[in-house]
Amino acid sequence: MTLTNPTRGTLVTSGLGVFALAGFLVLAPSAAPVGAEELPEYARAFHGGDYEGAKALAVNRLKDHPNDVQARLLLGRAEAAMGRFDAAYAEFSKALRLAPDDPDVLYYVGMTAGALAQQEFGRLLAEAPGSGRAHQLQGDSLEAQGKKEEAKAEYEAALEADPASAEVLVALGDLARSDFAVSKANVAEARDFYTRALRLAPRDYGALYGLGVSEATAGEHAKALEPLRGAVEEEPDSPTAHLALGISLLETGEVSAAVVELETAARLEPRLRQAYFHLARAYNTLGRPEDMERAVARFRELVREEQEANAALIGAPNPSQ
Repeated sequence: MTLTNPTRGTLVTSGLGVFALAGFLVLAPSAAPVGAEELPEYARAFHGGDYEGAKALAVNRLKDHPNDVQARLLLGRAEAAMGRFDAAYAEFSKALRLAPDDPDVLYYVGMTAGALAQQEFGRLLAEAPGSGRAHQLQGDSLEAQGKKEEAKAEYEAALEADPASAEVLVALGDLARSDFAVSKANVAEARDFYTRALRLAPRDYGALYGLGVSEATAGEHAKALEPLRGAVEEEPDSPTAHLALGISLLETGEVSAAVVELETAARLEPRLRQAYFHLARAYNTLGRPEDMERAVARFRELVREEQEANAALIGAPNPSQ
């Protein structure tokens, strides 16, 4: 089913449509695979298109063998093939508890969760099209498509409907921050959105990180330190938060502290070339020439690999040759 907004056309495809497009071929009737005679009876029924029969046989199998992951998976697939996504998700979740690293289980859990989420989004847009969440959802969709102005309008409508939404304020801040290179006026705008978000949600990572980066972009590195430290506290495994904090510490003269943050960023994301660039600066300031040379070498290596990858992508001559 497709939902349509009378002023903006087609908006979203419901869960059944998304599932049909993305994964229904996996679940639809198909010829039995090679070696089907060796498959369990419930699997033969499934591949023959007898989903009710496959379900009954799988349920019977699971009575005696409740930890049979393949039977549980086929039961979930049979439910999904019949459009019973809630029941399918329940079975896939049980399979996930038994086999948390099984790629097939992970695939079907993710696929079904996505279908259920889309169904709920469809209901939201159908039943409460003027709600803050509905406008936020449409804003997220438009932003993902690169339609920034339209996304901003939807986020502003969401904020008008729900002025206490820190999530929407962060989304507006992120939109403004994405245009920092275009206009410095966006820096002040982003600051305002993030500051308002933090009044509502003082420990929100997105608002803390966004405000810190905004201050740093404006050259106010001393002001950036507090929100960036907060961001690192909230998400200590974020390489970008450690990187941003390290840069601001370096710019304010706290070089040893900067090294700790930049080394952490590089450890968390070994291909984060900006971390090595600023580490080289910090090591040079501290009089550590060997460490500086290693950081410079790693930075150059990553730049070269990036250039080679880009050249291969467009079929251009390798710039390093």
